[in-house]
Amino acid sequence: MATTAEGEIQKLKALEDRIKAPCVWGRAPCGLRFEDLQDRRYDDAVKLLKKEFLNEEVTYRSVNITDLANLEALEEFVHNARVWMRDKVSLAAVKEKDDSLAGVLLMRIQEKASFSRTFSRVKMTYDPIYTSVMKFYNEVERPVDLFDRLQVRRYSKVYVLALKNRYRHRGPVYTSVMRFYNEVERPVDLFDRGIGKLMLKAAIELTKSAGVPAAAGIFTTGRSQAIVDQLGFQKFNEVYYSRYLVDDKVRF
Repeated sequence: MATTAEGEIQKLKALEDRIKAPCVWGRAPCGLRFEDLQDRRYDDAVKLLKKEFLNEEVTYRSVNITDLANLEALEEFVHNARVWMRDKVSLAAVKEKDDSLAGVLLMRIQEKASFSRTFSRVKMTYDPIYTSVMKFYNEVERPVDLFDRLQVRRYSKVYVLALKNRYRHRGPVYTSVMRFYNEVERPVDLFDRGIGKLMLKAAIELTKSAGVPAAAGIFTTGRSQAIVDQLGFQKFNEVYYSRYLVDDKVRF
């Protein structure tokens, strides 16, 4: 009887593990899978963002957010990144070989019901360095009301797409243009092997699975803009770095 009971307990544990297992939304030929970003990976995700994203992404790099002198700005970014992760609609790029983290895509669902007329475009920030970046992003978003433009009550928004350097596609990186897109139906190249592109495809699948009719994001590099063009994203607004001035100086 004891053996039978132990066997049943093991079966129940195995079933529980399967229930808790993350959904896999896609795979890459190089041995990566794209799955739900789980709590156990949050700390590794933060480390990856500090090392692989903030020192490379043009806006954060321009304000030296990882410098010791800007610790409060870094902490505010990390705090917000953890909030985005806890929404449970973000993705992890995981190496099949050793289950280590190779990249993250942070995404949240934007609900029209959560936006009041007064506060819909207000983003509360505190540190002046971090605020300077958020003001730039607000400059891109402010002219576009996606709820009204698309006649939807919710959409998913990509906040961050970060990959370890060895998985990034070689090619043009930084440009002077920033764009804001929404996801629309259009055939895509299923044979493209770029990891960033495959991860965005996985994010679109997650969005559709959640019953969300559109996906959007602000894409700050020439390569990411080219990828979302290929995936069928539609440009709604753009701000040129060279024309964005703070105190009569180019900020980024």
